[in-house]
Amino acid sequence: MSAEIDDLIERWLEGSLNAEQEKELQNWLQSDPQNMQSFTEANIRHQILQDAIRSELVTNEIKGTSSASAKRSTFAWKQSLAIATGIAACLLIVLFVLRPNKNGNSERTPFVTVAMVEDPGSDLTVGDRISAQAIIIQTGLVRLQFDDGVEVTLQGPARYELISPGRTRLDRGLLTATVPPGAEGFKVDTPMAEVIDLGTAFGIQLDDDGRALISVFDGEVEVHSGDDSETRLVREGEAVEVASLKTILESKFDTSPYEKLWPASSGIAGSSGAFKYAPPWPRRMGRIQSDENLMVLQEGYAQTLDAPLTVNVVAPGTYRHDSQLIDQEIPAGTRVKSFLLQFRPANDNEAESSVQRSRPNPDDIKRITGDITFDRPVLGLIVRGDDLRSSDGRFSVRGGQVPQKGRSLELFGTPRDDVLTLSKDRRTISLDLAAFGQFNDQVRVIVDESLEQ
Repeated sequence: MSAEIDDLIERWLEGSLNAEQEKELQNWLQSDPQNMQSFTEANIRHQILQDAIRSELVTNEIKGTSSASAKRSTFAWKQSLAIATGIAACLLIVLFVLRPNKNGNSERTPFVTVAMVEDPGSDLTVGDRISAQAIIIQTGLVRLQFDDGVEVTLQGPARYELISPGRTRLDRGLLTATVPPGAEGFKVDTPMAEVIDLGTAFGIQLDDDGRALISVFDGEVEVHSGDDSETRLVREGEAVEVASLKTILESKFDTSPYEKLWPASSGIAGSSGAFKYAPPWPRRMGRIQSDENLMVLQEGYAQTLDAPLTVNVVAPGTYRHDSQLIDQEIPAGTRVKSFLLQFRPANDNEAESSVQRSRPNPDDIKRITGDITFDRPVLGLIVRGDDLRSSDGRFSVRGGQVPQKGRSLELFGTPRDDVLTLSKDRRTISLDLAAFGQFNDQVRVIVDESLEQ
């Protein structure tokens, strides 16, 4: 490197580059991939020096040193820390976002797909491929899917910055993140804390003053205070509050602030009629009973099938008779997400015998209707009892959490039986269901979750 470039890099590390010098350095970085490597090596050397200074400071503090040397070290460390903030932000962009193309020029490499937008003021559209940038929404929702399968949903007003693959920053708003197996380590920085995923689903509420409330719906996250003096492991069903750079406090676990986010974060584009969304975390349908609601539950994370999966409905159309069902297999290697739709009326006659329950009075039969639309195509529906049971182990988390009796749809074509319709675009399911007593109706929906859409 020339002395002039050395000087530019040194000034950049010190934070003293003017606009003209910054442009000159940028042009030099883009002119040759080797230049980017040299620049990275210079920053690594600088980081090593910073760590050495910080180590000396910590050692002096432990020994109770109050000498002029320690004071000089403190000053040097603070100065280096301020510089490092700029280094971190810029290096992440250089290393992960600016990638030389075959012509030697640098280009932004997208690593996020916009999966859903419900904000009239947003410039984003579904299907956009984006890279490092700030996303600002005033109202509504935005759902993002990273190339490694991580899904992030924002509720406005919010400001969220994409820094690099696996690293982001939330400056305002409400966020949920679902991190599938294999994508652990996903990070969300906030003004007061850093959240590192350990294989989880979690949420962050961020006030305008920077106070962060972090809730873990599944798995674990590691929370670091802003000055990195405290670290807390937060598990499923726990929450912490970080209101200063130094302190992490336990907080009450409450999922209610995220209710508007659940459908969007799961990939449901809309619903009508009696559908009600059950919070996906904790992921239990249990023995939920309701005469008024068709419950919908996302069953865990998106997953890649390790063996073929038998489904009973794949073609669009209206299904009234069991003879219309044609079993087909979704092949192994397909990436899918599973949803369970359930109608289970309240049973006021628990003391009745099983014989009595198997012969329902027509007046006791409850009917319910509703439509639900997914933002991805439906690959297949499972409506037969045996196939529901055989697929429980693959999708029903923690085994046996769903009722096991009378689960299949009754497709006999009479006015008292069930009716199911799959739309032509295979995204909307319409249900007209009848159930009674301890019997219930369930439909397992297998949605296409391919990362390449």
